[in-house]
Amino acid sequence: MNELGDKMEFVSAGDIEKYAYCPLSWWLSKEHKSVHKNGVKKHFEAGKELEEIKRKEEKVRLYERFVLLISVAATVAALIGLSFLYGKMEKTWNIFFIILSFLWLYNSLFFLYKAGKSSILKPRYEKIILLSSVGAIMIATFSIVFSLPPSPEIGRFIEILAFLWVVSANLIFYRTLNISEEIVEKKIKYAPLEGEIEYIGNSKEGKEMESQKYGLRGKPDYVVKIGNDYIPVEEKSMGSNHPRFSHVMQITAYCMIIEDVYGNAPPYGIIKYADHQFKIPYEERWKNMVINIRKNMLRDREKGEAHRNHNNPKKCAGCSRREYCPERLA
Repeated sequence: MNELGDKMEFVSAGDIEKYAYCPLSWWLSKEHKSVHKNGVKKHFEAGKELEEIKRKEEKVRLYERFVLLISVAATVAALIGLSFLYGKMEKTWNIFFIILSFLWLYNSLFFLYKAGKSSILKPRYEKIILLSSVGAIMIATFSIVFSLPPSPEIGRFIEILAFLWVVSANLIFYRTLNISEEIVEKKIKYAPLEGEIEYIGNSKEGKEMESQKYGLRGKPDYVVKIGNDYIPVEEKSMGSNHPRFSHVMQITAYCMIIEDVYGNAPPYGIIKYADHQFKIPYEERWKNMVINIRKNMLRDREKGEAHRNHNNPKKCAGCSRREYCPERLA
């Protein structure tokens, strides 16, 4: 049993969309599958582009870490090199550095105590502890190194090494800028620039998501992470100047799945048509409709039949399973 009070039977978000369009069309889709070649091609191309964007974003993050690491290392090396070139520090400065390192260590201990008291802010305090500890170690190292006797040969070698690291950091930085520009050009088609591509349904890593809570499963085209929110996006090859009801039900089903999988309800889902895109708020009314559709689907499965639930000839005219339908209006 799930939280809805019925037996644990998963229903796909794709079937929710078909049933919302017409229960009989959904029923016929089990026997008569229709494939929209343009839609399949578009999804395949979008999946490839999204995978490329994701790979490049991961590469940019890796390069940024390298740039930061090399820049810090070059700065430390340059200061150590100066100590070997110009001799001992004055005793006053040496004492100052030692006192400063103790203050940094005290800061680490203070936030270690705070981390033990607050579980919510613990990750943030742990970062501060790490930075404080590293700062203390660096200051203590400088105080020791600056007390050593001068050695021009070692000093020159370290300064050259620091220069080479700075050049390397700059080269990686410019490479990062080039990749970032490429990402912006492609990403703007799919997601807000501040968002990250978290999941791609049409990829090797895109495993089907399941919600035990709602008895739903499915693979959204992709999921964008914006801040702490995970936003499902569904691409449609057709054009439309308004969000279609069946598509609203589908994207709401994806929002319900994401709420359960990530433990955080998305504020909205996105439907992208060929000419327009719409943000569909994740609201209780849509959610209740999806729950009712799922119940009706399970009921029809048990009955072994489904029937048309509308009197709209236009729906029948646009249905890909019209020729097999015994209740068609057009």
